[in-house]
This record gives sequence, C-alpha cells and structure tokens, in this order.
Amino acid sequence: EDYLLRLETGGGMGSGVRMLVLMACASAVGTDTTSAFCTSPGVYQGALGHADCGRILAPALAARSLQGPPACVQARRGREARLRMAESAYTASHHLTASDLAAGPPVIDVSALLAPGGVVTAGEVVEEIAKAATSWGFFQVVGHGVPDAEIDAFDGGVKRFFAQDKDTKYKIKRNSGNSRGYFDDELTKQTRDWKEAIDIGAQDGDLDGKSAVDGYNQWPDGDPAFRADITAYFAQMEHLSRTLCRALAVGLGEKEGFFDPLFDKHTSYLRINHYPPCPNPVGADFPLHSPDAETEGYLAINRHTDAGVLTVLRQRHDEPHSLQVFISDDADKDHESRDGQWVTVSPHPGAFTINVGDMMQVYSNDRYVAPLHRVLANRERARYSAPFFFNPPYATDCAPLKTLGAPVYDVVNWGEFRRRRFEGDFADVGKEVQIAQF
Repeated sequence: EDYLLRLETGGGMGSGVRMLVLMACASAVGTDTTSAFCTSPGVYQGALGHADCGRILAPALAARSLQGPPACVQARRGREARLRMAESAYTASHHLTASDLAAGPPVIDVSALLAPGGVVTAGEVVEEIAKAATSWGFFQVVGHGVPDAEIDAFDGGVKRFFAQDKDTKYKIKRNSGNSRGYFDDELTKQTRDWKEAIDIGAQDGDLDGKSAVDGYNQWPDGDPAFRADITAYFAQMEHLSRTLCRALAVGLGEKEGFFDPLFDKHTSYLRINHYPPCPNPVGADFPLHSPDAETEGYLAINRHTDAGVLTVLRQRHDEPHSLQVFISDDADKDHESRDGQWVTVSPHPGAFTINVGDMMQVYSNDRYVAPLHRVLANRERARYSAPFFFNPPYATDCAPLKTLGAPVYDVVNWGEFRRRRFEGDFADVGKEVQIAQF
C-alpha cells in the first residue's frame, strides 16, 4: 500500500530521524532511497539532502518503471514547508503504459449513469471515469443521452454565426468589462490564439443573468434560431456535467450528490470556437514552449489547463484532430523545460471529450488531474469546437476534501481565480494565475 506521510519541518523531529523514516519506507518496497526521492534543490537529494520543502514520491510509486525521477513542486505560498508522500502528488502519467499512450484517452459508455438507479448502480462506469480522471485527466463519453438532432441544430447555428462578416460579429464583441460575446484576439500564455470565438454563459444558472465578474450575454441579431439552439444545447451540457460530477464524487469516496449543491446557481459558460486555416502552423511534435509566431509558427491555442470544475467538449471526428494533452512525470505544469510528450486526443464519432478542471483538482486534493493541453492550427482545413465549462458560483471557496488527507492547496475563491484568469486571456498581464500558487 501507499501511505500518506506528512512530516512538518521544525516540528520536533530532526532531519536525521526524518531521513531514517524515509529510507525505511523505500527499503520496505524494495527500492533504494536515491531512486525514490526527488532530486531538485531544497528536497532530499538522494539519501543525503535535507527537508526544506516540497513533495517526495511515494515509495511504491517510485518502484515502478519511470523515465527517471520526477521533479518536485515547491511548497505553496502561505503554507509552511512540508513533505508529502502520496501517489496522488504527481501527474498521473505514472499509470499510463505505452499502449495507453498509443490508444489515447479512453472512450467510456456512460449510459448506465442515466439508467434507473443512476451512479449508485453503475460501479464499473464510475471506476472507469475515476481511473481516467486520475491518469489522463481526459476521457470521452458515448451513450451520453444528448439527442443527435440537438447536436446537429447546434452545429448548424455555429457555422451560420461564424459565416457572417467581421463587422457584423464585432457588433457583439467582448471587452475588458464584459467577457461575454465575440472575440478574435485572445491570448493564452501571452501568445495570440489562431481562432475566433463567442462566449455565452450563465449567472446563477440563468443565461439572462448579469455578473460583475463576467458581464452579460450578447446575442447576434437576425438569427433567432441561434439563441434557441444554443440555449437548448447549453441545458444538455449542464445535465451531462451534473451526471459526470456525481460519478466523480463517488470516485472520491463521497455520496453521489456531494457536488450537486455547488451548481444550484452555477456560472458555467459555453465557448464556441472557429479555427480558420493557418498559413504557418507548428507541427504536432512541436515542444512544450510557447512558439515565436514569426520564426516558428502558430498554435490555435497555447498550452493551458481549464480553470473550472469540468469541461465537456464538442469536437467533430471528421475535422482535423487538433487537441493534444501533455503527458509528463513532472507536476509543475507551468515551466517550459520539462520532459514529456504531446498525445493527440482524437475524437470518437458521437462522443463528447471530457477533461478535469483546476477546481476539481483542488477538491480532489490532486487525486484527479487537470491536464495541460493545447490546440494545433491546421494549414488546409477549418475546425470548430465548443467546450462547456462547468463552474460553481463566484462566491464559492474551493478547498481539498477533508476526507482526502493533508491538504495540498489553500482555499481558492472561484470568482477571484476566474477574474484573474480572464485578465490573462484579454491582455498580456504577465504570468497567468495557477492553482500551484495556492
């Protein structure tokens, strides 16, 4: 078994005693201390370092076949230095085999979640979802119950909207005071996205609501069917998201309705993207760092994690397969020099693509991972996508569940986190906010 070992520095236990405890844990599972612990400065360096701060790898996890030891994450701001041993302390690529990486994130039939009895009687499906959320942070769902007719109507409205001329679309352009509406100038990691999009969202669960954080929805004139089709599709995404969150709650050992109150007055939003052909796209094997547009080319969207709880993505299997997830043994998602690989998430016909968001990673105390991902541009063909971001009320304070051991994060206020992330989308304000800062 993997055990959670929390050793506070300066808490009455000398560094020599701590080292003996850690060496004993490593020995018990048949590995040496050097391979078991991180090698970054400030943490145990092999068997001789000292315990300043950060995480170390669970011995049972270190005993597995890895491509070298992972780098550690330094202690979060506002938290006293600690050592933490837990399998969940790292990005879950440790669980992925070569065949897993070749196949991509799993496709899961979730029809059992919608049947009488729901999540309670769908143990195998819940287990598949929890495993995917722990390993990939991504999975695809079929048997989701969203009618084909509503998906087709939505797709049709999307193409009608983006077929309009720029002046017409600019009539509902978003600005620094209202994040809802059309835009073609978004930044991700301080680089310009190769896309145009429209954001439509809810305040207190109501598409007619208005908030001080995100503003209000702007609808195009002259196409009443667009609003009707988007509204119907939005309701379907909300229902599916609630169902998946119930499965994720059970996967964490909670009751299926644990997250339900969180979304009574949610602030979810739908981002509808159009990626036109790009004359100079980077290749699928382009490394982790942000590309220089003039010398290296463009990404449709640079690397990022999704800020909220859960994302449900509509992407078509008959369009370019452009979504990629970064798989690494390094938990620090923000720096550009770590080892790893990009894996394409190829859409399955009729499926929605699901990924964990930052707030769910916080709630799960790192059991579930918010995956780092990006979108490739394409030289020849256009692509459309529509992520639905399932988010709690702005006043919500998100924190690790008390049943999941020593907290990895301090409290994160969702409204403040969302506001700061949007500031980085709208303008170059420097390094964007990450949950690692909490």
